[in-house]
Amino acid sequence: MRLAACILLLHTFRVKKAQKKKAGQKLVSTKTTNLRQAQPSGVYYLFGRFGGKLKKKSLKTTSLTTAKLLLADELKEQRRAADLRNPDQKGGLTFEQAAEIAIRTLVVRGCKPRTEQFYRERLSALYKGWPELQKMQCARIYPNSCTKWAEEYQSKVKPATYNGTLLVFRKILETGVNSGLLTSNPLRHLKKLRAIPSKPNLPSQKDFQRLLEYIDQLPAHNAMQASKLIRFLTVTGVRLGEAKRISWKHVDFENGYLHVEGDPKTGTKNWEKRSLPLFPNLRKFLEAENAIRKEQNPDSPVVQAREARGTLTKACKAIGIDKLTHHDLRDYFATRCIELKIDITTVAGWLGHRDGGALLLKTYAHLRQEHSQNMSQLVTFGI
Repeated sequence: MRLAACILLLHTFRVKKAQKKKAGQKLVSTKTTNLRQAQPSGVYYLFGRFGGKLKKKSLKTTSLTTAKLLLADELKEQRRAADLRNPDQKGGLTFEQAAEIAIRTLVVRGCKPRTEQFYRERLSALYKGWPELQKMQCARIYPNSCTKWAEEYQSKVKPATYNGTLLVFRKILETGVNSGLLTSNPLRHLKKLRAIPSKPNLPSQKDFQRLLEYIDQLPAHNAMQASKLIRFLTVTGVRLGEAKRISWKHVDFENGYLHVEGDPKTGTKNWEKRSLPLFPNLRKFLEAENAIRKEQNPDSPVVQAREARGTLTKACKAIGIDKLTHHDLRDYFATRCIELKIDITTVAGWLGHRDGGALLLKTYAHLRQEHSQNMSQLVTFGI
């Protein structure tokens, strides 16, 4: 009896010692996905999430080469077991299903409708270049396939377009990681491309005046309304979507401000309202329109035209300058402000930028350089 008690006591002591040693170990990540090494023992472990469950299993070796061989077999076994636990969705989510989950998450988080639209645009581009991706199971999307897609797509589009598509692609696959159907994101090794901001190719003041004169001579009524929209965008720097929602109740002649509020539900692009001072050209434009429309409804829009794309394209082609878009008129406003030596922070506030002017400094670096050269002529030391 005493011998049996001693053996039991010794066994209990050894078990507790082993448990204490195991608890004191720390699993350290390695360069191989799903492979971790316990410290200080040096034993390798499989570590990952399969079918929504976190799995940790000792490979019972301290050799890295052996551990990699054992890991490959163990991964197959764990994925097979995860498939058996999910018979109705063998292999996990398809990419299309993961995309819908990601987009629904955006809506729940209160993102702008334009963000959802951007995701769907990038998805269309993905499916066009990789048709099989749509119905492919997330667990079957491998890093090598993603690298091949990236190499082909980079050769066809601009860096900024590639970066946007990669962002959406990565965010969607994170849905698979969060659901436990992917152990890691197969796009994590891909990096964004360096996108050099292009210098806005805008017309000179003389050419812009020629553009307006040409549009004013067009006989159609919609050309006249388009001309007013073009002038309004130019003298305010507002976005087209913001301009559409500016009504006469937003014009404060007495205090000299134009209030930009954007969509009633989602506001402006950065959710914030802002007020623009009535610049001389802006006040002149508004007073002229106010005189034409006597007793107008406060809720009626300041400009009637919803867009002027066709008129702009036609006029640019006719007078022989590069094609302009609605957003180019916003750039033209910013350019003129900077050329007139208005400080970057003030211009950024008028445009509704929240970065204090960082984007303007990057986009209009060429103007700062010209200004720097002009200012350098004022530096003298009396030597």
